[in-house]
Formats: sequence, structure tokens, C-alpha cells
Amino acid sequence: MRRSSLACLMVVVAIGCRTLSVPVHVEGDPVSIAWLAGSWTGEYWGGSAARSGSLEFTLRRGTDSLYGDVAMVGSTGQPLRPADPMDIHRSHVQAPQRLRIDFVAVHADVIEGILEPYVSPDCECIVATTFVGQVRGDAINGTFATRNAGRVIAEGRWEMRRVGDDGR
Repeated sequence: MRRSSLACLMVVVAIGCRTLSVPVHVEGDPVSIAWLAGSWTGEYWGGSAARSGSLEFTLRRGTDSLYGDVAMVGSTGQPLRPADPMDIHRSHVQAPQRLRIDFVAVHADVIEGILEPYVSPDCECIVATTFVGQVRGDAINGTFATRNAGRVIAEGRWEMRRVGDDGR
């Protein structure tokens, strides 16, 4: 009985610690949204904290919702974490946390968005990051700015490439 209870507890913890992508509605004209259909991967770098990490998102053809997130690691090698103090399981996870993309809009060849708020190791404060990029064929290049209380505390660049066409 004790073994089965322990096994059930381990399954619950494993499921609770899994990162789940939440769909994000993409605002914009249907042609611009359709052009983004596919799987994209890339990276970002820069800022005063020498941040870097990976980016990825997928937009299925015929939909206006993408699935994507950002793995962010600060210059100290410490993973950044979403700003949810009630999310206890993150304290024992060793890998970088995936930050959710909260908002995306695309108009012609310009894409912009916002990441979920997260705790910055620079100031141990909650920050928000906005990004903007230009779509050129199967590549997107852009910039990001991280703000605390409206003040820019970090800026940098990002780029992505389409790695799958998802039926385009």
C-alpha cells in the first residue's frame, strides 16, 4: 500500500512539474497570420545582464493561436523564473524555466509581443519584456526591452528561423 501511494505521489509531482504550452491568440490580419504558420526556433542575447536563451513557437495552419515559450538564463547561469510566488514546484526544478508568451500581434511583416512577467536576477524584481521583429521569408530578426516600473533595465536582440512548415 505504501509503495503504491508513493508511486502515485511521484506521478502527481512529475505531472505538476511538466511545462505546458498554453495557446496564445495572435492578433492581426489573416494573411499575415497565415504567413507565420509553421514551427520556429531561435535565440536571443544581450542586455546588461548578458542574458541569452532559446525561443520557440508553432502556429498551425488555419488557426490564430500559437504555442510558444522562452527559456531564459541570466549571466550567472541561474534560470529565470515566472513571477508566480505560489508556484512552489519551481524551487526544485534544475532546468531553465520556460516563460510563456502572453500576447502576439502581427501586421504585414512586423511581429510584436509580450512575455509573462518574471523575476529578474538583476534587481530581484518583477519585470516585463516586450519584443518586436521583422519577418523576412523564413527568418525573423528583432529586438527586446525588459522593463521594471516602466524603466528599461535591459535590451537585446533575437532571431528565429522556420524549421517546419506545418502544412503551409
